[in-house]
Amino acid sequence: MICADPTLPVPPLYGTRRALSCLPPEHIEITAGDGTALLLHHVQGGERGPVVLSPGTAMTALSYCVDTVKLNLIEFLVAEGFDVWLFDWRTSPLLEAHRRPYTFDDVARHDWPAAIAEVRHRTGAAQVSVLAHCLSSPALLLSLVGGHVAKESIRAIVASQVALHLRFTPIGAAKVRLRLDMLIPGGDMIHQKPDEAGLQFADLAASVLSRVLPTSFTCDNRACYRHVATFGELILHTRVNAATHALMGELVPECVAGFLKDVAVRARQDSILSDEDRRHLDRLALPIHFISGSENRMFVPESTAESYRLLCDANGTGHYRRSVYQGFGHLDCYLGEGAPEAIWPELARSLDPQATAIGAVTPRPLLL
Repeated sequence: MICADPTLPVPPLYGTRRALSCLPPEHIEITAGDGTALLLHHVQGGERGPVVLSPGTAMTALSYCVDTVKLNLIEFLVAEGFDVWLFDWRTSPLLEAHRRPYTFDDVARHDWPAAIAEVRHRTGAAQVSVLAHCLSSPALLLSLVGGHVAKESIRAIVASQVALHLRFTPIGAAKVRLRLDMLIPGGDMIHQKPDEAGLQFADLAASVLSRVLPTSFTCDNRACYRHVATFGELILHTRVNAATHALMGELVPECVAGFLKDVAVRARQDSILSDEDRRHLDRLALPIHFISGSENRMFVPESTAESYRLLCDANGTGHYRRSVYQGFGHLDCYLGEGAPEAIWPELARSLDPQATAIGAVTPRPLLL
């Protein structure tokens, strides 16, 4: 159903600094397969087909609407003719579900099928394209390989920063190998805004680690340091303007420890795939563009490289591409200066693989 209140409360991401060049999002309540309440946000666009955008862990997809930049990704895609659907899976701080522990399997089995089915139903489209960022990407791939989302319903995928292999920086890998996640109660909420941090063990651990872990940056926003302690470096600071940097605590405000514990278990394995999953890699024989920022200090570029090689070996090279965008990190591929010119035209091409042109083409990234 469409939310009765069109002014759904959201973090202060857009609507106050400048008028967006696209229509405002229409908020639509949907229900996952296990009864969990989720959200879609529809930004009406053109006739180039529906595209679903999903955010990373602990984010709302409305983060793509941020108005601290001259042009956000939603405005870009609408101008390029896409009909845009923003998907808040159960990690979103706008959902009650984000307060309860959840797993990759929950998202793969229940969230992604509901979102894809709803968008297809509302648009009448046989297929949708998907840009899945961070951990929503492996969850989507698990949904496909597990048969929960039919391959035939997906036109193309951009798998952003990570896919079937979770590869961290040396510090992130050390935290996983030391099994520090096993010390944290799954029901604890890890708050990224320092003034919201409490006395739960997870918050205390993040507070300590945020003071001692080395970083590639120095800044005055303590949320950035808590992000490093919890996830890794979310942005390449040199790419992000001051207004966007000030919003980092709002962009990624809190995350329940239970999901991060599941991530750690998967990261200690060679890949997120089970033996049964590996028997069905043919379900991923569709256009997938793997992308990484060369300076990603959370999921290093080898994350997408290994997945690219695995699927090329399984299904041939014809379905897949991989790009490493030089001088970009993790989230700044969508919020950073220079991204609209260096990255987004290539993503639009990948979301519409049958198109012959998308307008002006900027200097191409490193293609592997």
